Amino acid sequence: MTSNLEKSKSSCLYCGNNPIPHTVHKFYESLDIAFGPIRRGLSQSPLGAAGDKLGNLVGIGLYRILKAMGLITINTSIDEIKYDRARVIWAEAMRRQIPIEEIKPFNRSIDLYKSRINNRDFWFMNLPRREHVATSNLTWVDDKWLLKKKLREHSLPTAKGGAFFRYAAAKQMFHQLNKPVIVKPRAGSRGRHTTTFIYTEDDFWQAFKIAKQLCHWVIVEEHLFGDVQRGTIIGGKLIGVLGGSSPKVTGDDQNSILELIRQTDAGRPMGVKEIQVNPYFMQRQGLTMETVLPAGKTVYLSEKIGVNYGGTSFDATPYTHPETKAMLEKAGQVLNVSILGFDFIVPDIRKSYKEQKAGIIECNGAPFINLHHDPLIGESINAAKAVWDLVLENK
Repeated sequence: MTSNLEKSKSSCLYCGNNPIPHTVHKFYESLDIAFGPIRRGLSQSPLGAAGDKLGNLVGIGLYRILKAMGLITINTSIDEIKYDRARVIWAEAMRRQIPIEEIKPFNRSIDLYKSRINNRDFWFMNLPRREHVATSNLTWVDDKWLLKKKLREHSLPTAKGGAFFRYAAAKQMFHQLNKPVIVKPRAGSRGRHTTTFIYTEDDFWQAFKIAKQLCHWVIVEEHLFGDVQRGTIIGGKLIGVLGGSSPKVTGDDQNSILELIRQTDAGRPMGVKEIQVNPYFMQRQGLTMETVLPAGKTVYLSEKIGVNYGGTSFDATPYTHPETKAMLEKAGQVLNVSILGFDFIVPDIRKSYKEQKAGIIECNGAPFINLHHDPLIGESINAAKAVWDLVLENK
């Protein structure tokens, strides 16, 4: 328990298990937002298509030069693949006898691959897909503010709030919103530097500074209650809904939170890591490790979600209400991207989102489809099969 806390403090408590260099991330993400309108305008013009083709030619040319110099390593073993998402893509490619290899410049894994389809090389990063990344909506779907505006235009559910550069304007929104409030960087993923359950102006100021460490623009919105679900859209169809929850303990009127954590960790299922506590998150709830909870009272211990933080993951596809499934597919059609992952919150997944305070909170243009393959609870869904079906359909 203590080691987990110490590790969090020695790296970055707010990045969790996925730390990134703050200054570099803030520079590039903020620059991308600032010049995004110009870039998107060019990408949708004839210049964008020409630039995309030129970029591909330059990339292939650079590959050939580096390979001739011995600076490219080719990996053909799935056992040496670093990323779990890529592993499931490889496994399905091998099952279909599709030749595939990893391209490693300077012997470094950068999630870059090459397959062979119909006697032609097919290059991709992260996931194989049918559209050109540079000239598609993939250039902006990860932007939480642009996503929110696009969803609102089509009457799709999203939390009330906005994006802000300056604290004064953000504070005005904080006072207008129902509490609690959530604050997060406008750009970024995996819940990095996100603060939830904000009730007071002092906590809001602290959360604003935390989010600003990763992006000049900050999202301020009403907190939606419930487990975060991930709906994955492939080829316009919802292939699965994966639920995830934060680490939590339930009181028994006898043991402290620390002891409850020890008991939970001792009995955790295989694949679930030890509970990681966010002290700041607990402080905002008026809790300490010595707090004894009343019998039956459940408290969350961190904003972070999933098995890597001591939480859970479960396949929620069979229980998701048909109207919620249709809503997610409509969102996929609106964004017009072949592979998407929507993070959304619906308090009761069995009921329609229309009956509850619900909303889509984020979109990931390169979703971790591997999570559908191995949920802690529920049936596995072969998302990689749907990806290759889509790619081969257009070849």
